[in-house]
This record gives sequence, C-alpha cells and structure tokens, in this order.
Amino acid sequence: MQTTERPTGPSRNQSPARGVVLVAVAVVLGFFVLRAMNNTSAPVSTATGSATTVTTAAAGGGAGKTTGTTAAKALRPPSQVTVVVANASGVKGAAAKQTNTLKAAGYKTGTAVNGPQGLNLTQTQVLYAPGYQAEALKLASGLGKPSALKPLGNPPPVPLNGANILILLGADLAQG
Repeated sequence: MQTTERPTGPSRNQSPARGVVLVAVAVVLGFFVLRAMNNTSAPVSTATGSATTVTTAAAGGGAGKTTGTTAAKALRPPSQVTVVVANASGVKGAAAKQTNTLKAAGYKTGTAVNGPQGLNLTQTQVLYAPGYQAEALKLASGLGKPSALKPLGNPPPVPLNGANILILLGADLAQG
C-alpha cells in the first residue's frame, strides 16, 4: 500500500492574493453600506451646528501649518421646509392624504396636486431644490424611501409655488 502526501499550501487554482482581494472588496462594500445608513431616530430640533478644525501642512515638513475652523450647517426643522406632494400613482386622494400626514409632522405644505399627465410611478420620488438635500433625505428616510432622492430638475414637473421639496407620490406609498 502506497501513501501520497497532499500539499499543505494553496492548490494550483488558488492563491493568497485571491483571498486578500475578496477581503478588500468586503471591506469596501461594508464601508459604503455603513455610510448609506441614516439614523432617523433623533428629532430634527436636536440637530446643532458644530465646528470642524482643519489642519494642513506645507510641503517639506511641519513648518507652515495653518488651522481653520468651518461650521457644519444645521439641518432645518420641518417648520422651515415647504413640501408639495404630487399624485403620480393614479390612486385618487393619495396626495391630499400624504400632505395631511406631512402637515401633522410639522412640515409646511403646499396644495396637493396631480403629477404630470400620463406619469404613473410605481416608486415614489423625493425631489429637492438646491441646498435642501439633507432635509429631503430626512424626509425620504421618514417615508421609508431613502433611495428615492433626486435633485429637482429645471423646470420642475409641477408648479412648486415656493416649495423646497417635491414628492412625486408613487403607487408604493399611495396604496399603503
């Protein structure tokens, strides 16, 4: 009876580099997943501005360091954000119902309107005016739709009458 030794290292089709690459990909994906998470448990009224200190060093060593302070912008409370809901779901009265829900949550609301003619969305979209992305993300997260965020185009799909955020209400929220 003859015995053969099995190699203890990687086989011909495997390499340690492959494992390192897989671990690196997992770390990068984990970073993006954690970054995308949003803590919506804190009320907006507790958000405050904070100062960040930035230090830069000149080339060639520590000489020439400069320090500056920038203030992080505070999230506006709902009472300072105006939202218009446009029904793009085909469900009668859905925009008015969602407008009342937002008003009860403290948002300023415009008159509920119908979406553009022929637009029937299955997924709700939350469109924001420049400078209102953070508030729109908080609102979209509160609706359970953080990935529904999009910048508002010019011209907007419906008259905004001074609103900062437009919700194009899709069937996903209109029926729920």
